[in-house]
Amino acid sequence: MTATLHLDGMKRLLLGLTVFFILATAQSQTKRVLFLGNSYTYVNNLPQMIAGAATSMGDILIYDSNTPGGYYLEQHATDSVSLNKIKIGNWDCVVLQDQSLSYAYPPPYFYQMPSAFKLDSIMKTFNNCGQTMFYITWGRKNGDTYLCAPPACDTNTWITRTYYEMDSTIQLNYMFVADSLKALASPVGAVWRYIRRNYSAIELFDSDESHPSQAGTYAAACCFYTTLFRKDPTLISFNSGLSATDAADIRNAAKVVVYDSLFNWNIGKYDSLINVACNTSVQNLSNNSVIKIFPNPFFSQTTLRTNTLFRNATLTVVNCFGQTVKQIKNISGQTVTFYRENLSSGLYFLRLTEENKIYTDKLVITDN
Repeated sequence: MTATLHLDGMKRLLLGLTVFFILATAQSQTKRVLFLGNSYTYVNNLPQMIAGAATSMGDILIYDSNTPGGYYLEQHATDSVSLNKIKIGNWDCVVLQDQSLSYAYPPPYFYQMPSAFKLDSIMKTFNNCGQTMFYITWGRKNGDTYLCAPPACDTNTWITRTYYEMDSTIQLNYMFVADSLKALASPVGAVWRYIRRNYSAIELFDSDESHPSQAGTYAAACCFYTTLFRKDPTLISFNSGLSATDAADIRNAAKVVVYDSLFNWNIGKYDSLINVACNTSVQNLSNNSVIKIFPNPFFSQTTLRTNTLFRNATLTVVNCFGQTVKQIKNISGQTVTFYRENLSSGLYFLRLTEENKIYTDKLVITDN
């Protein structure tokens, strides 16, 4: 029994060793991305808009796409054009965007999962350093009405949903698939939702109340830039023809929803599953002497001492299963006292975030 528990603990340790990453915004990056979707990706040339945002930050996006109108992932999974583009290899990300209503209803989206699984499997076979990223879209501008049939409903029932209800279902279903595949997610729908609530004068929808306007695609581009390059979108200087105010508000929405919560969208969570030779950006706080933790391991409390002065930093603690278990905000100064409280013994990962910098380290809690 003891040996089994020890082995299980080692598996958890190995799983979590490279969960976090350090964000080096000053360093120019080049990303190779393949977009497989439909008109939501094609309209206003989303990949090119992401490239424009990247260029303004000194980065480079090399991309290709296949985006026939109305396409489902099921069609991409048998489309020779899509499959051959994946098999070219050397993609950092393959972005998958399903038909706009595929994940909008419970439970039909389950029927789309085999296609997502197939595309993800092919991506991993031909791209050793690549990751799958799901493009989380949005609900219709004024919601929708659909027929709920058995077994989802006891009898055939017409159900009317608001935009927010529809949008929440789409996000929930996309994240279920992304989590199942340990894939990344670009939460464009969540960014749109934040903009509708906080900057309601910005029109995200085209006249059909489904496709994106120029501002809607710009919001998607800022979201994708953040998830692909893992940098602060408020620093983007590319406005894509929008007013300076609207563009700045959209970039701020992407920061609040995406950049400030990258881990929630699986960004960095599964980097440890990529070939170790691909993980060139992971560093440890202990190696660059940004922080000292003493004692470590510890039983009830420990002290984190930095050699630099932090202002309004945030400390996030994550367990080996990728779950956030504790967060301390508004850290200023050079010393932080960390109390165990109700945390179990074991290995944890720290992420100390200040503006556009992220530092990581490990923490061990013992029972004696």
